[in-house]
Amino acid sequence: MQNKLFFLALALLSLCAFSQKLIAQEIRMDENGRAIIVNEDGTITPWGAQKQEDGSSNSYPVLKVEIDPLPGDIDVTTEDLRRIAERKAQLAKEAARIAEERAEEARLQRIALEKEYKVAANGDSNEELLRRIEERLKSAREMETETRQEATLAHNEASAAEQITERGTYVEDYLREQELKKKQVQQYEDVDILAGDSYENIILDDNYAPFAHTHQVIQAPPAERCAVAYKGINEKGRYQKDLRKEILFTFTDERLRPYLEDQEYLTCKASLTQLGGYRLLSLDLTFAYPNASEAYGFIEKGSYLMVKMLNNQFITLYSGEMVKGTYDTTTKLLTYRVHYPISQGQFNSLRRNEVNSVIVSWSSGYEEYQIYDPGFFIDQVNCLEQD
Repeated sequence: MQNKLFFLALALLSLCAFSQKLIAQEIRMDENGRAIIVNEDGTITPWGAQKQEDGSSNSYPVLKVEIDPLPGDIDVTTEDLRRIAERKAQLAKEAARIAEERAEEARLQRIALEKEYKVAANGDSNEELLRRIEERLKSAREMETETRQEATLAHNEASAAEQITERGTYVEDYLREQELKKKQVQQYEDVDILAGDSYENIILDDNYAPFAHTHQVIQAPPAERCAVAYKGINEKGRYQKDLRKEILFTFTDERLRPYLEDQEYLTCKASLTQLGGYRLLSLDLTFAYPNASEAYGFIEKGSYLMVKMLNNQFITLYSGEMVKGTYDTTTKLLTYRVHYPISQGQFNSLRRNEVNSVIVSWSSGYEEYQIYDPGFFIDQVNCLEQD
């Protein structure tokens, strides 16, 4: 009896251990309908190809991947990549939905004009009126064809993005993108894109004409004007100086660009603040679509913002609080207002170095954005220190 109880307990322990192992893994179906295991480290193992107790395994190939960390040894986990893939799929679905709405509007417009033309043709309308309606109808048909093609492409893009998340191939997709970026950079490593002699033809004045004394402009550019939003003693009795927010970067997902007209999907405005003995970087991340909250989520307390310099150095800031974003029903804009404390060493680095890009950590994974003005933070630091 005791032996039976011993073996039963041993079996239960083995089952618990196996169950805990599966929790750290995820069972999916591949494109051929076969079960696969997505391991915690991102590798994929065919079901039934797990290692045996003696260390042996079946002959199925197992994917081995290495994911390079971000600067500062911030690890890019498979969970990050999964969330990023889901965000891309969400944006692709949104683009497909908008494209479908545009196609339907074009179809209804074409039907309405066909009815208008039929009524005019059967009535006493003159030839000039018929000609105008016919031209509008022709344009409406062309627009319907164009929007239907856009909708088809958008649906295909959404389907492809969704398959990446369903199949669990987001790691491979990420590695392919990184390899492509490396190849694109390598193409320009030995290319002299801008020769020094060509400055005479590039630097223009406000009337889009070359400056008369170009070299003087390069050596002594016009002084930067500092715009202060607030300066004085705040309601808590502390000295405060807020610089006016300026555009740091804009970003539009290519899937949504055809439908945003002149708007940018994401606009980031930034400024520095002096608050007593502390300095802060304030960002307003504003989306033109309220649905962005579904794709991007929120910014967690302690999440990183990495500022990458042109000299390949970087500083990493951390948000002081969780920000979920607020939606303005009047402007129909979704804004995340985030504050990142800056140490003295980081402040000195921003004073000396031009910047290339920033990496923002969202709850749905990080995203990198190119900065318009490399000297943005140099100017902000100088302005903050002026009396």
